Amino acid sequence: MPGSAAAATPPHKPPEQRLFARYNWTLGTACTLIVGGLVVFFAFQLKQDLHGEISQVQAQVERHGRFMDFLMRASADPVDSLRTAIATHRTEEACLTGRRLASQGPLRQNGTHFAWNAGAGPTAAGRLEGDGPLLTRSPAFYCDLGAVIAVAPQLQAMVAHLAPVARAHVLSRHGFRFEAPWDPLPARHPVRAEAELWKLGQPAANPQGRRYWPAPYFGGTDLGLLAPVAAPVYDGEEFLGVVAVDIRLDFLNEVNAAMGYALGTVAVVDGHGRVLAHPAHAADPHIARTPGRFDQAFPPQVLPTPKALAALPAGQAVEQAGWVVMRRPLASAPWELVYTVSRTTLWRAVLLQRGPAFGMAVVALGLLMALTYGVTWRGFVGPAARLVGHAMAESSAGTRQQPSAPVPVPALWRPWFDAITRVFRESLQLSSLRRELDIAARMQQSILPRQWPQDPRFDLWGTMRPAKDVGGDYYDHFPLPQGRCGLVVADVSGKGISAGLFGMVSKTLLRAIATQREQPAAQVAREVNDALCADNESSMFVTTFYGQYDPARGRLVYANAGHPPPLVLRAQGSLEWLPGPGGTALGVMPGLAYDEGVVDLSPGDTLLVFTDGVTESINVDGHEFGRVRLSALFEGRPTADAREAITRLLERVERFAHGTEPFDDITCLALRCCRLGEPSPVPAEVPVHAPDVIERHTVPAAGLAASPG
Repeated sequence: MPGSAAAATPPHKPPEQRLFARYNWTLGTACTLIVGGLVVFFAFQLKQDLHGEISQVQAQVERHGRFMDFLMRASADPVDSLRTAIATHRTEEACLTGRRLASQGPLRQNGTHFAWNAGAGPTAAGRLEGDGPLLTRSPAFYCDLGAVIAVAPQLQAMVAHLAPVARAHVLSRHGFRFEAPWDPLPARHPVRAEAELWKLGQPAANPQGRRYWPAPYFGGTDLGLLAPVAAPVYDGEEFLGVVAVDIRLDFLNEVNAAMGYALGTVAVVDGHGRVLAHPAHAADPHIARTPGRFDQAFPPQVLPTPKALAALPAGQAVEQAGWVVMRRPLASAPWELVYTVSRTTLWRAVLLQRGPAFGMAVVALGLLMALTYGVTWRGFVGPAARLVGHAMAESSAGTRQQPSAPVPVPALWRPWFDAITRVFRESLQLSSLRRELDIAARMQQSILPRQWPQDPRFDLWGTMRPAKDVGGDYYDHFPLPQGRCGLVVADVSGKGISAGLFGMVSKTLLRAIATQREQPAAQVAREVNDALCADNESSMFVTTFYGQYDPARGRLVYANAGHPPPLVLRAQGSLEWLPGPGGTALGVMPGLAYDEGVVDLSPGDTLLVFTDGVTESINVDGHEFGRVRLSALFEGRPTADAREAITRLLERVERFAHGTEPFDDITCLALRCCRLGEPSPVPAEVPVHAPDVIERHTVPAAGLAASPG
């Protein structure tokens, strides 16, 4: 029966309902996949962050260990120098000196004792004392006495100049001792500690004569715990005594606490499990009279005994019983840095760092999906569904047939959506790049001087115009000792952000090295070159002209590291290209030496220092500006001040380029000698307006492919 067959056929959903159902399924599936992917990515990121935290801690402990090694080496190595000095000074002259000092003074007999006080002067005070007579001793006694007195100033100076060292003393086989500093008020060396110090230095206990570290002892409330390091003194095969220095553990605690670990704790432990430094001791280290206990410093389930610590691999972070532990032995002392932190603490830090971002991402994603659903349904899916339903209804009405399949989205719409997606992504990329370039330009702007010296004896001005948003050129000036002024013009290889960052590093290094102490310009160039070569994985370099100008004499001492020779504009209109010395650019190869040059400026003379962006600027015909045009610009035409010289040069280069796209940065620095003699009573600094610090490039500049910047 036709009627029965028609009734048994399942009804088809209208096209608009099928489109809506497919849209909901697609959107729900996409949302689920995105959320799932986000969760997986977050878990992966958390694990990576945890490993990153451990790696950072491992690197910090290694840096901490290197610094502690340096500190201990600086404190303990003088012990070997002292015992060598005592043996070296044990000469025939020292024997005569010891006998003379015993008989004529300043050594004085006081009953059964004798003593001599060494004045402090610029160093720490000291005292030599002993038992027995002075005048009826063996010849070896006077030789040892003279040798110890000869090195007494060295012991006093070491205590005064080494912050970690609290005491230095010499114990002689003849029963006398020298100690620095010496003060009759504080408690003396504990008998037990001194006995152990003497016992461990005997030939029977130390046949190889090595440096050794006795147990720490309490040196009084003013010194706190002290860790002695000692060495036996020999003259050939003859045992003379023991020399020792006491290292302040309160200083060690301060250094250890100052390393600034955000998570976990780090302690210093000796070979017997004694805790010498710990953050818990840093608040008031003078209270402790004995070193900390091992079982109180570390979780017992992680490090139950010192043997368990010794079994850990050196210099490697390991996970043990829910903790991260790292042992870093010191090369200069029988001590170890021990770092501990619970994994719970690390996970908490990682979650606090990433958790808010993940939560915000989930909330933002949910809001975005809801907004997307509402917008697309209202503006696209809904109208499309109604359009399809209407089209199918019209078709069904015309043909009397029901549609068998939903109508897809018209193909003409697809290119529009693809184009919008592509344009949106490119816009985001360009916006991100623009922000990065703006940040880099502001960073570079901040490294250039914002003030110029206002001294009636000389006039100084400079400017830098980058070829791109960020340039590789820079200039600088800074005060030097004896009223001199340091001048720098530099050109980094390459262009853009990498060159700008390398320029920031080289400028900071040069200023720091040049101003930390008085030294020749060539020495400054050598030290900056070595520092740049140390971590120069990108193989970048920088040509540099560094000068030290003395305004009182008008003399400029300079070092040239691969930079174009500057031009001297004499007051009468003649020109001089500043001759060598030349040199290799900084950062190319370590260990290079640089020569110095000298030029004297008279009143009215101007020194013009520039980068190769000036002479290598090209015009529309491909011709370079060159040194000939530069010379013609100033020959017979003196300038009134430094700024006029630079303005004249930049305007001429701009007219020569005539709108040609610049290739290289342009940097100029002009120094004009106004008069010689002593400075004015009130020197001042004149601020620089921002447009003169870094000007957005409007003039062309070009450089050879092999030249820097």
